[in-house]
Amino acid sequence: MTTAYVTHGRKYHTNPACPLMINGEDLHDWGGDDYGGGFTSGAYRRDDPNPQHAAMRGKLPCLHCVPAELRVFPPLYGQTFGHEPTKGISLFDQSAEVCQRCEERGVWYSHGDDELTPVRVPWPCTSAIVLGLVPRPAAVGERGPGRPA
Repeated sequence: MTTAYVTHGRKYHTNPACPLMINGEDLHDWGGDDYGGGFTSGAYRRDDPNPQHAAMRGKLPCLHCVPAELRVFPPLYGQTFGHEPTKGISLFDQSAEVCQRCEERGVWYSHGDDELTPVRVPWPCTSAIVLGLVPRPAAVGERGPGRPA
């Protein structure tokens, strides 16, 4: 497990020698009313054994030192905004795991003469990934389950 280094700022880091973290600590040390007050660099740093804990506390990953596969983004206080998995009709299947809220624009499934059902986006939708409800794909260009390449 990778250790996350959490400071007073908005980010968490995985490298204890990250220059962005150290420069931010230096700015904080000299930005007070007493011009540092004898604090040394790292006085505000806390170690967390899990980057997910730092993300749950609202910290964002440092894009300089946190590798892409370890980046965990905080959920927006547990709010899903209706983006939750459910069974429904997608472009690929009539009983697929789809997002409860997201619809394919302008695509409808016909049950008969008068009944139309919107076609849903496969789960996880982009909004669920951005909200931090599911982990982000590890590689650039990787697609979610059921999505064509």
